[in-house]
Amino acid sequence: MGSAGELHMLYTCPFCWKVRGLLEHLDLEYEKVQVNPMKAKKTLPSAPEWKKVPVWVDSEKNVHVDSTPIMKEIDAVHNEGKLWASKNEERRDEWMEWVDLHMSKATIPILYGSLFSALKTTTRVSKLEKFGFISKRLYAWAGFPIMWGIIARSRVKKDGRSPKQLWHDLLSQFTASFNGEQFFGGDSPDLVDLAAFGYVRSISPYPQFSQITDHEVGMKWYNAIESSLKV
Repeated sequence: MGSAGELHMLYTCPFCWKVRGLLEHLDLEYEKVQVNPMKAKKTLPSAPEWKKVPVWVDSEKNVHVDSTPIMKEIDAVHNEGKLWASKNEERRDEWMEWVDLHMSKATIPILYGSLFSALKTTTRVSKLEKFGFISKRLYAWAGFPIMWGIIARSRVKKDGRSPKQLWHDLLSQFTASFNGEQFFGGDSPDLVDLAAFGYVRSISPYPQFSQITDHEVGMKWYNAIESSLKV
């Protein structure tokens, strides 16, 4: 089986983790094209119209942008749309919007919500991503105060909950929507499950992931999806 396409990505991007989880769940071969975050606006195949990762270039060289539409496209082409299909489309659409709104915004506070967390996170990012010698050090030592001081701290203050409590509340709210089933999609994960899983998984390379792992119901769901991945 040939490559399904190219995923232009950052290893630490939550939105890229979403698409990667789907590709691995479907056991599709694909090329990982690691983007230099300092040069994304010049090197992405979608630029200058779209300057963010992930970008999916399919086997026909068509360019697709934005993580959720990319997931729908891959599911439609390689899985007959089965993961997006639903008997209750209103419920599905409502919760996909909820996942993309609330879980995506919760990744910044847990990774950058304190000075120490921000330093650990940006140091880790600078090791995982494709930076030049100078830009790697600039990011690691100048980037973390910006992420902490401007973005993360304001989100934590506005929400009023600690990043750990926020994630525990989100996982409780999401898993409560399963109606007694193992997954949001029922007895097997659907695209909403995989999108939510991607956001949670994006925290896994960092020490802060330990703040989530004691959520018993959430981890049972998370581990069940992780075991389905072909990695």
